[in-house]
Amino acid sequence: MKACILFLGCSAFVFVISGLLMGSGPLIVQPPVPGDDPTTVNWLHYGNDLANTRYQNVDQINPSNVANLKVAWVFHTKVLDEKAELETSPIAVNGKLYVTDGHDDVFALNAATGELKWSYKPLEMPGEMPSLDEIKVCCGRNNRGVVFVPGETPGTGEVILGRLDDVVVALDANTGTVLWRTAVADFHNRVAINMAPQYAKGLVIVSLSGGEYQVRGQVIALHSDSGTVAWRFFTTEETTWAGNSWKQGGAMAWQNPSIDEKMGLVFFGTGNPSPDINGHLRKGDNLYSASVVALDLATGKVRWHFQETHHDLWDYDSTMTTVLFSMPRPKDKDEIVPALGHCAKNGNYYILDRRNGAPVFPVTEVNVPTDPEWQHASPTQPVSSVEPLTPLHVVPGTIDMSKLPPGMKLVPQYTPPTDQTILIVPGDDGGCEGIAQGYSPRTKYVYYGTRYEPAAFKTFLNNQGPDSEGLFLGSKFNEFTPKEGVTNFGLYGATDTTTGKVVWKIKIAQPAKSGVLIAGDLVFFGEGNGKFHAVDAATGKMLFTFDGTSIKDGGGAQAAPVAYVVKGREYIVNGFGGNVPDRAGFPPNPVGDAIVAFKLP
Repeated sequence: MKACILFLGCSAFVFVISGLLMGSGPLIVQPPVPGDDPTTVNWLHYGNDLANTRYQNVDQINPSNVANLKVAWVFHTKVLDEKAELETSPIAVNGKLYVTDGHDDVFALNAATGELKWSYKPLEMPGEMPSLDEIKVCCGRNNRGVVFVPGETPGTGEVILGRLDDVVVALDANTGTVLWRTAVADFHNRVAINMAPQYAKGLVIVSLSGGEYQVRGQVIALHSDSGTVAWRFFTTEETTWAGNSWKQGGAMAWQNPSIDEKMGLVFFGTGNPSPDINGHLRKGDNLYSASVVALDLATGKVRWHFQETHHDLWDYDSTMTTVLFSMPRPKDKDEIVPALGHCAKNGNYYILDRRNGAPVFPVTEVNVPTDPEWQHASPTQPVSSVEPLTPLHVVPGTIDMSKLPPGMKLVPQYTPPTDQTILIVPGDDGGCEGIAQGYSPRTKYVYYGTRYEPAAFKTFLNNQGPDSEGLFLGSKFNEFTPKEGVTNFGLYGATDTTTGKVVWKIKIAQPAKSGVLIAGDLVFFGEGNGKFHAVDAATGKMLFTFDGTSIKDGGGAQAAPVAYVVKGREYIVNGFGGNVPDRAGFPPNPVGDAIVAFKLP
C-alpha cells in the first residue's frame, strides 16, 4: 500500500500518511482544508525517517515524466577545495532547506528557489573554530549534514551540526544563531565528526571518525535542549583484544544510525580495527569492530551485536547506514519480523532480526585461510545467504596479471596479508563503502551501491608505525587503474527482502559512493564523474541522467539526494562536489560546490 500519495493538477489535494514500516500502524487519512496551501512534505532526518529508509512517498515525479526534469535552481557553497568533499544530505523543513559543505558551513535556503536565508560559517567567525590545517582527517574534509529538532512552538526548532573539530553545535533554525555548543572530544587526538547527527526522544546522537590514527571509537548522545552529554559508548570491548590494543582499536562509527523508538534501540555499523591490516598485537575477534551494534537509546548500553568480519585484516569497514523494515520470515510467512539490513565492505548483505541480532536469512561461518600465524586470523568468517550485489570473486576480463607488479599473487578472500604482495577481491575499498542505502515499502526492496576494486595487500610482522601520510594502517594496500592491470567499476541494484535475491543491477563506470534516494517509484543515485541518474525502482530501467559538470562548478555526484514538496511542487536535490579518495584513485572526480534542485517544467 502506498503510504503518501500526492495528486497535483487537481482541484483537491489528498494525502494518505502512514508509518513507513510494514505493520507499523493504521493509515491516517488527512483530507484537504479549503483555502489551505497544498501540503508540504518534509525531509527531517538524514535518511528521511528514523528507519533510514531514504524513502519519500510522492508521485508527482514518476517513471512516466522523470525524463522531463529540469534544473530548478543552483546554490553554490563557494567551497572549491581539493581536500574537501560534498556528500551532504539536505534537510527540508516547511519550505526551508538546510545544507552543509566540507568546511562545516551550514546554509539555510528557500527550498523552492534556492535563495539564501542565513549561513553559519564557523571558520570565518573569530574564535569559533580552529583552522582546518590543524585538524587531522583521513579521507577528505567532509560533513554529511545536519538534523532538525522541532521546537516547543510551531515554526521553531534547532538545526544541529557535528563539526570536524569534535564540537556539536545547535543553531536556531530560523536565524542561524548559536544556541549551544559542546566539545565531545579533543580534535588534537586526531578524531573528527563528519557524520550527520541523528535525533530521537530528546537525544542527539553523534560519533567519531579517525580509525586510521589508532584511536578508540565513540558514540555519544547529547540532550538536545542543552547540549550536555547523556551517555558515551566506546566501540572497543576490552576482553576481545590482546593486551591494551583496545585502547587504540578504531572501530569508528562514522555514519548516521537508525533508531527504533518503540524498542528503544539505536543501530549503527562500525569500522575496521586498528591498525587496519596488521593483527599481530591485537589477537582476538576485536569487538565491536566491523559489526552492527544495537545500543539502548536511553543508556547507551549494548543490547546486542553482530560481527560481520572477525579480526578484520582487510579494512572491511561495516559503516554503511543500517536500514529498518519489516518482513515475513522466509520459512514462516505468517510471522512478521522487525528486520535490519546492512552491507559490509566484505561484500555480504546481512538481514538481521533487530530485536536480538539473529540472522533472518542464514549466515554460515565458513573456514578461511589463517597463515601466517602471527596475524592471529580468525579461522572462520560469516557468509550470508542473501545474494550479494558485490562481486566476491574475480570478474572475467578485469585483471591482467601481466601488467601487475612482478610476484603478485591472486588469492581467495580473507587470506591474511603478509610480506608477499597479494591481490584480493573485494579489496580494502571494495564492497559496500560507508554510504547510504535505502528501502521502499512499495517494492519491499533494499537499494544500495557497491564497488568492484581488487586490491593489493602487503605487511610484515612488526610494521606498526605510521606511513608517509601519518596513517597507521599496518602497512599498505592499493588499487590499480586499467593501465596498471585492473578494471574497476561500480554497481547499483535492488535486493528483494522477502527472498534475499538481487532483482536488478546496473553497472556504472566508477566504483559506487553515492547514497540513494527512493522517491515513489524512482531511485536516484550519482557517480563520481558527475552523472546523476533516476531509474525505475521496480526494474532498474534507466530513465534520466543529468551531467553535473554541465553547470558552473558542478563536480562529482557522490552526495545523498533527497526529495521534498513545497506548495505542491516536488523537488529532487543533490550535491555535486566529488569525493577526495576517488578524486585521486578513480578520476574523473571533479571538485565542485553546487547544490542542484530539479523539478518538472
